Amino acid sequence: MVNRLDSLLDAWRRDDSADWVLAVIASVEGSAYRKSGAMMLFHPSGPSLGMLSGGCLEADLRRQAQKALAEGCAVHGRYDARDETDASYRLGCGGLVDILLLPLTAANQRLQFAAMAEAIASGKPGFWCLELPQNRAAADSISAHFYLESEAPFPAADFSRPGRFAPNSQSGSQQSELLVVPVRPRPHLAIFGGGMDARPLAHMARQLEWRISIVDPRTSYARPCDFDGCELIKTPADTLTPDFLASIDMAVVMHHSLELDAAILPKLGQLPLKYLALLGPRHRGEKLLNTTGMGWDDFYCPPASPAGIDLGGELPADIALSILAACQASLHGRLTPSALMPGSGGLK
Repeated sequence: MVNRLDSLLDAWRRDDSADWVLAVIASVEGSAYRKSGAMMLFHPSGPSLGMLSGGCLEADLRRQAQKALAEGCAVHGRYDARDETDASYRLGCGGLVDILLLPLTAANQRLQFAAMAEAIASGKPGFWCLELPQNRAAADSISAHFYLESEAPFPAADFSRPGRFAPNSQSGSQQSELLVVPVRPRPHLAIFGGGMDARPLAHMARQLEWRISIVDPRTSYARPCDFDGCELIKTPADTLTPDFLASIDMAVVMHHSLELDAAILPKLGQLPLKYLALLGPRHRGEKLLNTTGMGWDDFYCPPASPAGIDLGGELPADIALSILAACQASLHGRLTPSALMPGSGGLK
């Protein structure tokens, strides 16, 4: 699947000299499948990347993209599902969606896609800012800017999600309103332990288009055939680089080895993780911390023990789902202490 912005950019870079067409949601009123700032790409030879609806709009967007490319201009599409008697697109969401289709040309610097891709590849967050064009504006006149987070001309905290920004003109001339889209490296999940029950966790996480690292020094674990598309690290905990550790957003410790689990915990203790989980029941977590000489309060991110949210179930896929639900909620600030109920995490 290719839906996240970082995944779109990865795919775009494989043919970045082609005249792609970008479809970006400029605004939403009411309910919609995707929100402002969501993007989709159309290749001139026909293939598309991403989606802006549940399949309701994509066929029409393809036609509009061909029009934008053939005429060399911005095309504004408005899709109104507020009238339930109008079955034109069968959106089902009941909202109004404005979508801009914009050719990416050499003259408009391909709307700074290369700068975005380079920033994501180097792990640097920033903001993509599109000067909202008029309908039928010439493609070469469309302008976008990319700012690293530290260089943004607005408070970064104001744009944790896409939004609009109206620059103040120093000269009195009118300036275009900007659509601001935060650009961040993909979430990084590190799974410490490459056993059989780590496979469904890694496979499900791949569907979320995260970066997934499997760390396990044992020869018969973390085999490439079991973890397709994942980064495999076959080194002990004390050889992990500071750069790798600093890149982790979420970590799950599941070696099924007290010795290996204990070796990695001091490395994770003061990392500003969004989520840290210890597989197994609470008493095993306590035994593990006693082995390391650490306490629950010694962590920047207190470990979840047992791992995950109590969704019920005991099979590896059930546990993987509960852990990923907790990871997803933590990434978006939706994880509350009441959600971390004993019961999930396996190894009863």
